Amino acid sequence: MSDLHMVRRTLVIAAGIAVLLTGLFLLRPGSPRPSELFSLSDFVMDTFATIRVPYGHEESARRAFAELVRMEGIFDRFDPSSQVSRVNGAAGGWVEVGPELIEVLTLVDELGPRTGGLFDVTVGPLVDVWGFGGERQAVPDPAALERARALVDASRLEIDTVGGRVRLASPGMRLDLGGVAKGYAIDRAARVLEERGVAAGLVEVGGDVRVIGERPGGGPWRVGVQHPREQGALLGVLHLRDQAVATSGDYQRYFFQDGVRYHHILDPRTGWPGREAMSVTVVAGSVVEADILSTAVFLMEARRGLEVLEAWPGVEGIIVDARGAVLVTSGLQNREELPFFERR
Repeated sequence: MSDLHMVRRTLVIAAGIAVLLTGLFLLRPGSPRPSELFSLSDFVMDTFATIRVPYGHEESARRAFAELVRMEGIFDRFDPSSQVSRVNGAAGGWVEVGPELIEVLTLVDELGPRTGGLFDVTVGPLVDVWGFGGERQAVPDPAALERARALVDASRLEIDTVGGRVRLASPGMRLDLGGVAKGYAIDRAARVLEERGVAAGLVEVGGDVRVIGERPGGGPWRVGVQHPREQGALLGVLHLRDQAVATSGDYQRYFFQDGVRYHHILDPRTGWPGREAMSVTVVAGSVVEADILSTAVFLMEARRGLEVLEAWPGVEGIIVDARGAVLVTSGLQNREELPFFERR
């Protein structure tokens, strides 16, 4: 029997971050107290999503969830009708797209180079050659891997912000926004809540989280950071207000072949899965920023990644390196001010 297999995790805690329900009351019947929350959950963007708001804002939660579904229709490259799919299918030519795709690609174009090119949305050919876009994953043939790697180059993605169009320079190039679309969708959903007057709430998709204000009744939202090797165990708990958090880990989408773990966070420079870390969790002002940084830092040598996080304004992070050592930015250590990281 072959040891080739792939483990998919779609539950919140397996995606890297779990929202701790301590002190929260969900879907309690009768007259709600100020600390009670309405919770709306469903499957979207190939994972499980939850929106929590105080009672009286149920319609706002439904509107925010509808925004998540709308974003999925734009960014899902395996949906032939999505905008990303149309851009990929017409690689080499210009494609008119909506303002959301222009916005997220512009954000990536601004932030990506600051990661040294380690965050690259043109990794689609690499994702496909490894099989992470399908049902069967396997270590690719070296020649096929090199052909795919040669097609990865974010500098060859052109964005016409005035004309509202996008072009991949060469046939065969493909966008894969798996490292950023979910975060962008969460930020959009949170914006819907805020625009509708929700002063306390939470949007979580596949483990990435954006919190609004404080928990009803007072106090920070408590967000647990999963241990990358002990299922159900936590490294610690983050205390957050008006912040976002995202995790990149080698335990989210992976397979074993010949006793070696191969995961989906691919280094655009080599075409191979990163080997410097087990997980990286980033706290930032937006989930998009946290997503981009967690992916890029995952591919860096751990000490270098910690330096990048320390120097990045408004950001904190937790790195579990390849040996299992935990590195934490100074802003999360021994602080009374938020964010605070309570070690377990």
